[in-house]
Order: sequence, then structure tokens, then C-alpha cells
Amino acid sequence: MVFAEIPAAVQDTFRLDLTGKQVERLFQISPDLVYIIDMNRRQMVFISKRVEDMLGYSYDDIQQLGGSLVSMLVHPDLTRFLKETYERFLALNEGESFEFTFQVRHKNGSVRTIRSRATVLVYDENGNNHLIMNMAEDITKTLVHEMDLQKKQYQIHETEVIFKCGSWEWQNTEKIIRWSEGLFRLMGLSPEDYPDKCITLPFFESFILPEDLLRVQNYTKQLVVDRRENFEIEHRITDASGALKYLTLRARCYYGEDGRLARVIGVAADRTEIETYQKELERRLVALKKSNQDLEQFAYVASHDLQEPLRKIIAFGERLDKKYKEQLGTEGQFFVERMTNAAYRMNGLIEDLLTYSRVSRQTESHTLISLEEVVKNVMEDLEVKIQDKNAVILIDKLPPIEAQPVQMHQLFLNLIENALKFTKSSAAVAPLVEVKARKATVQEIKAIVQLIPHETYYRISVTDNGIGFEPEYAERIFAIFQRLHGRAEYEGTGLGLAICRKIVETHHGYIEAHGKVGEGAEFIFYLPHRQHDTPVS
Repeated sequence: MVFAEIPAAVQDTFRLDLTGKQVERLFQISPDLVYIIDMNRRQMVFISKRVEDMLGYSYDDIQQLGGSLVSMLVHPDLTRFLKETYERFLALNEGESFEFTFQVRHKNGSVRTIRSRATVLVYDENGNNHLIMNMAEDITKTLVHEMDLQKKQYQIHETEVIFKCGSWEWQNTEKIIRWSEGLFRLMGLSPEDYPDKCITLPFFESFILPEDLLRVQNYTKQLVVDRRENFEIEHRITDASGALKYLTLRARCYYGEDGRLARVIGVAADRTEIETYQKELERRLVALKKSNQDLEQFAYVASHDLQEPLRKIIAFGERLDKKYKEQLGTEGQFFVERMTNAAYRMNGLIEDLLTYSRVSRQTESHTLISLEEVVKNVMEDLEVKIQDKNAVILIDKLPPIEAQPVQMHQLFLNLIENALKFTKSSAAVAPLVEVKARKATVQEIKAIVQLIPHETYYRISVTDNGIGFEPEYAERIFAIFQRLHGRAEYEGTGLGLAICRKIVETHHGYIEAHGKVGEGAEFIFYLPHRQHDTPVS
């Protein structure tokens, strides 16, 4: 096969005063690959130099391949493909052409997709198709781009369906709004009913609730006057089916050189579910807050009302013991003593319940206080117990914070008193209580979800070398009326640590406990440096 020359029959076909070289040059400058098939010889008799750019093969390479592209073809059923293509070549009539697509392997090993258009160039003396000219182009990149586009369109479609949103665009030159399919679905409309995907502003406004329409219009007008770049507003609509929906519109505004609004590109998201959940959450929070207030009020009133009869029981018991001690006898004195002790325990329990209910009820304002001064006062209150226990109390430098002084006093009193209560029975080990404080690290604050990031917190700990507790009870000990030991072993109502947690949480902090049996316990709590007076239920 001679590639450098156009067959004479091809030259005659053009019926132009051109040489073979000139006709060849016309083929060579074509952006497409040109190749000619001789149907009688079933052989390619010409191929343009574009083969080098398209497939990486030179003329010499083609010659070595026997003047055929068959060895380069990639097809699952090559024989059938060649047979069908040859039959279609034979069936071509004058002036007809047909397109077909095939894949070939590039010299570098990659696979290219080729689209070829075939037409009859020369007939033989019997009127049969003799020479078939093909114009071929590499559509690999086009197909890749189309696949990428389809993939992106699919991703956009799925995103709009999943997140119940849609995009929109307005241009001043067109005076229309282009909607994505997702936005039509959001409005309860079928995208297929709007082939051009365009609507008018009045059409969109017809969906907005009348109560919201004026607000949206005024917002838009002011935005244009102020030449703001960002557009964001929430409003309600009634979709095509009559369903009420809550929408959030966000957009970017572009202005021309004359300062006029030229283009707006935005998205609309359906936040109906969020709005529903939010309202339900608010309703439940209100109900929970009321329930908590009712319970606290009940505890407060009940505890307060119970104190008076208890005082009388204690007073009459003590009077019986003093005035009628001899007449009561040993058994009677035992019963009176047990009655009085029970009344005292009940009175202590009521006092703790009142303290617990007062924590969130107190109206005392937050002030900047010295925790060192607070702990100093606590130490004075516990002076007798400390001496009786022969305990050592080590106090670190403590920071000033905004808090309620009375509650801070109660917090440290309960924790230090708790450490003094659960000491080891061995006299050889002197009770040791350490109170330490430092600024909490960023990592510590982020690790505790109850704390607010970027706020300044202090980490305060109260550690003892007492009897400790099993780690599995670290959370249980903060619950109301929870005791790890019997009343005969250690006195108390089971409310002390619950009060501590309530105080810390009321001050927007966090408290936790760590313990090990026989080695002691550590109570760590975090308190903010500043309070924002946000109520905590």
C-alpha cells in the first residue's frame, strides 16, 4: 500500500484541476483522520498523517502492520463487528453516509474511542461500491467529559433529593429565573412540565405566604439599595399540593459596572423538618422545665412543711427523755432515743433536700469571688472535724471566678467534708486532702461536650487518700439518695455529691469522680472564669 499518493480513481472523482499531491494535502490538513478502503481488495489504500497524532503510529508502523488497522481494534466480538461494518459499506447508496464508533489501542497502550463517518467515493465498472472514504475523529476526551458531566448532574440530582434543596439563577438581561429540577420538586411541581426550566418572579412569589411576601420583597429591595453581595432570608411557602413548607434562601449577588444588579445565583433549602423538630424540642424543653420547677417547688414546700412537725417530734422526745426518764424505764428510753435519732436523720435529709432545691432557685447574682477566701471559710467551719481526724489539708493557689458565693461555699464544704468522712480506719495513715487548681487546656475543654469551646475554664480537684471506691460507681455516686455504704458505717443522707453536681452544672461547669479502692478518690470539676447568666434547668 502506498500512503504518499492518492489513488488515481480518487483524483478523477474530484473532477478538479488538481494533482494527486494537492488532493492529498487537502486530506492531510483536515482535522479528522482520513482513510480510504478498497472494497474489492478489502484493504486500506490511504490514510492521512493525522494517524500519528491520533493513534501514535507512523506510516512505517502501519506498513509493518500490513496496512491494516484491524490489529489495533478493541472489540468483544471483532469478527461480527467487521462483518457488519463491511456489509454496511456495501449497502451504501450514492450520497449516503453512515456513522459508526469503534475503539482502537493507541501505540502507548491506552484505548481511544473513534467516531467514523463513511461515504462512497468511487464505484467500479459494475456500479458496485469500490472506494469508501472515512472521516474519523477521536472522541475519547469528549466521552470522558460527557461522562463527567453526567456524573456531576447525577450527583447534583441526588444531593438535591437527599437535602431537599434546589438551585436558581436570575439575570437582569433575561428577566427570568432559572430553576434546577430540585427546586421544581421542592415547589411540588414536575420538572418535565417546564422544559426550559425557567419561571418568572411573579410565579415564584405566588407560592410565598401572604404574611411573608411583603417582608421578602422589602428585604430584596433593601439588599439592592445597599448593594449587598450576600442574600439570605427565611420564609414560608405553600407548594403546588397545598403543603406548608419553610424555606431558607441563600444567594450571591453580582453587580455591573453601572452599579445595577446584574446576576444572582442561589440555593433554596427545605427546612420544614428542622423547623418541626425545633418546635417540638422547644415544646418539650418548656414542659421539662415546668416539670422540674414543679418538682423543685414540691420538694421545697414539702420539705419546708415537714420541718415543723419534725421539730415538735424532736422537742417532745427530748422533753419525755428529761421529764419522764425514770417512768419510761429502760425499754421506753430506748424507744424515745430511737425516735429522736430518726427524727434528727429525717431533719438532716429535709435540710439537704431544701439545699438541693435551692441551688437552681437561688436568685443570688454572680460576682467575682476569691475561691481562696471561700475555702478559708470552709476550713474554719470544719476546724473541729479536721482536728478530730488529725487530717492534713493542702490548699493550692486558687483563682478568682464569677460565681454565687453561698453555692461555692457549699460545693467545697461538701467535697472536703466527704473526704474527711471516708478516711481509712488505720491510725497509722493520717488523712490527707489536697485542693488544686489550674487553667484547663484547650484539649480538655474540647473533650468535654458540656463545656463551651473558646471559653476560659479552671480545672479544680479535691483529692484524698481515703477508702476510695470502685471505678464503676463513678457516676452513680452523684445520683440523689445513692449510698455506697450503710448508714451504720458512715452517716449522711446520700445528697451531698448530688448537690455538688447541681451547683457545678448551675455554674455551666462539669464534675467527674475517679476512685480506686484502698487508695482514695479524686473529684475534678471545671468552672468557667466568667458567667453569662444563662439559666440552667
